[in-house]
Amino acid sequence: MSIKILSRIVAAIALACLLMVAAPALDGASSAPVWEELQRATHTDDAAVDVVDVELRDGKIYIVVHQPVKVEIFTILGQLVTSRRLTPGLTRLTLPQRGLYILKAGPVARRINI
Repeated sequence: MSIKILSRIVAAIALACLLMVAAPALDGASSAPVWEELQRATHTDDAAVDVVDVELRDGKIYIVVHQPVKVEIFTILGQLVTSRRLTPGLTRLTLPQRGLYILKAGPVARRINI
C-alpha cells in the first residue's frame, strides 16, 4: 500500500472522529451537563486528602472527593464542557452526549468513555 493512500485513509479516519465529537456541539439541541450532589462528607479523611475516585455507571459519572477541588470536563479535543468546585462527598455528573472526555480534578486526570 502506498504512503499516499495510507495518508488519505488516516486523514479520513481523523475527520470522521472529529465529526463524531464535534457534531453534538453543532446541533444546538443538546442540553447542559447536570451536576447532582448525592452525599456530603461529614469529615475529611486526612490519609486520603489528595484522592479523587471516579466511577462510571449507567452513562453517569460518579465522583468522590475528600477535600474541596475544582473538577473540569474536557472533550477529547480539549474544549471545556463543564467545571464545578466540589465539596467533599459524592457527586453525580450527567453529560448530554456520549463520547470520550477528559476529567481533571486537582492533580488527577482521567479518560472517561461514556
